Amino acid sequence: MRYLFFSLLFVSVLFLKAQTGQAEYLEAKRQFGLGNYREAKLAFQSLSEDQVFGEYASFYYALSAMKLNQHRLAEDMLKQIQVKFPNWDKNQEVDYWLTYLAFDQSDYYRAFKNVQKLPMEWQMFLIDDFLSKKSLSGLDSAYALNPNNEHIGNYYAKALLNQPYDERDHLLLLELSEKFDLKLGGDENLPIIKKDEYGIAVILPFMFETLDNPQSVIRNSIIFDLYQGMDLAQKELEEEGVKLNLFPFDTKKKGAETYNLIKTGKLDDADVIVGPLYSGPTKYISQFSKENQITMVNPVSSNGDIIGDNPYSYLFKPSYSTQGREAAKFASEKFTDNKKLFIFYETDRDSIVANAYKETIERDSFQVIRFERLTNEDAQQIQIDFTEQYEVRLDTMYSQTEMDSISQIPGRLVRTRSLRNEQTGRIIRDDNGDDVIETYEVKFTVQPDSIGHIFAATSSNLLANNFISMVEVRSDSIGIIGYENWLDFSLVSYPQLERLNVDFLSPSYFDVESGTYERINQVFVEKIGEEPSEYHLYGYELIWHIGNLIKDHGKYFQRGLTSGKHRPGNLMEGLRYGPYNDNQVVPITTLEDLELKSQRTKTEAAIDGNSNK
Repeated sequence: MRYLFFSLLFVSVLFLKAQTGQAEYLEAKRQFGLGNYREAKLAFQSLSEDQVFGEYASFYYALSAMKLNQHRLAEDMLKQIQVKFPNWDKNQEVDYWLTYLAFDQSDYYRAFKNVQKLPMEWQMFLIDDFLSKKSLSGLDSAYALNPNNEHIGNYYAKALLNQPYDERDHLLLLELSEKFDLKLGGDENLPIIKKDEYGIAVILPFMFETLDNPQSVIRNSIIFDLYQGMDLAQKELEEEGVKLNLFPFDTKKKGAETYNLIKTGKLDDADVIVGPLYSGPTKYISQFSKENQITMVNPVSSNGDIIGDNPYSYLFKPSYSTQGREAAKFASEKFTDNKKLFIFYETDRDSIVANAYKETIERDSFQVIRFERLTNEDAQQIQIDFTEQYEVRLDTMYSQTEMDSISQIPGRLVRTRSLRNEQTGRIIRDDNGDDVIETYEVKFTVQPDSIGHIFAATSSNLLANNFISMVEVRSDSIGIIGYENWLDFSLVSYPQLERLNVDFLSPSYFDVESGTYERINQVFVEKIGEEPSEYHLYGYELIWHIGNLIKDHGKYFQRGLTSGKHRPGNLMEGLRYGPYNDNQVVPITTLEDLELKSQRTKTEAAIDGNSNK
């Protein structure tokens, strides 16, 4: 009886204790639900050793501490749960909150390591919740630690695209799009709107009111050439069944005039806008384009600032930064034997090209030895730097034949002369009265082949001439990449440029030897009585491309550009956009038989030649 009495008493005590623990636990849960986390935390702490509610009390203690921003305390308790209760069926939730805390404390390495333990649905929710709140710098750190995580790559790319166009890291965007197969342009989500005919608003500074002034007409001939080219392309497209209606609007180069034009509602039904050219009108049209989801294309500018944050704004030509990047890609393939180089630039615009070139080529393990801004006043000094020489006396006597042979080696120049007394300057003669001959080599202060090439981003006649002259004087294998307008300079000759194998950045290159060019040239002669200017050709090529893209993809023709595939041109080398809003096709040219040839055309010809063998 005594044994039975004590057994019942023990069970009763346990039952009362369990009831007390349950009541305390339920009250703690009630305080937690009310948001009284401090009270809840204290209540859960007293139950953390309870045999029945210990696991749950410890878990909610950690959550309460987390709600009070006591993250270190919460983390310690969650880790204790894993040690004390290794078989608890809620340990996966413990993993979840430990991962959450790691993310919240920007402990990226631990966070992305822990997240792999969670079910996929939890992983996606947690990563998306974390990444959507992160700044660009935070995403940069996350990607650096986890370069193969597709979620991070996707959010990182979106954050980069939200940057102003000229501040985006386009090389990184390309890396992300290729690695994770991302459609960064976003244009694939645009609706397919096809119509029988499309309205193209051509918004340019026509200056109609000044046409009675001959000087104004001459100054504005570029605009009329551009429009005439568009008009010709529009007529040819109509014959092919593509109906585009061009509506010219005059901005008069004024922002106020453009603002008033928008207010009239005349642009509301436009399917595409071509122009404007100047910053004042562009500001208003870009805002209108973005708000009304109307695609706008600048026909002649390479200024990436025009794009801004408007996803519907495009450049027909490559931006300055794109020109620098593409030129660097070309150089990294051509100058593999010597990866050291000098970069020089002149203006602010040139600095954009030069900086993009530097950033791109350094990623291919090239070493930029000098990166300098130059003015015409620096022209003489830069030539002295490259052509300054000193002499080294040689102990070996060479025959004339041997010296001629040595001179064929780039950068080597061996000469002979009569030896002179260093004090008196008189010629020293031997016993027979003949001059004593010494052999010496002329060397450059900048050693031969110490650099592979020079990139010179300048439109200065004087600077371009000095770069060409100094390379020719040196007679070594230094390559040069410059601008195509060097061909127009009076101080530089075509034979000289061809002899030195100078490459040119030629974003406006037309293949004047193509059959298409000859046909278009003849059409212009028949229509307007003269051969087309480059602006006639810009206008023609732009509308030709827009018409053919609209034919396939409708109003939002940029849907046909997001793949990044090269789209061949009619007169020019074509289009390639991908995630970019400016054309990525940047022709690099060189002279061959005194004719300008595209490196792309030469490469394709070589491929075709090999395939026919």
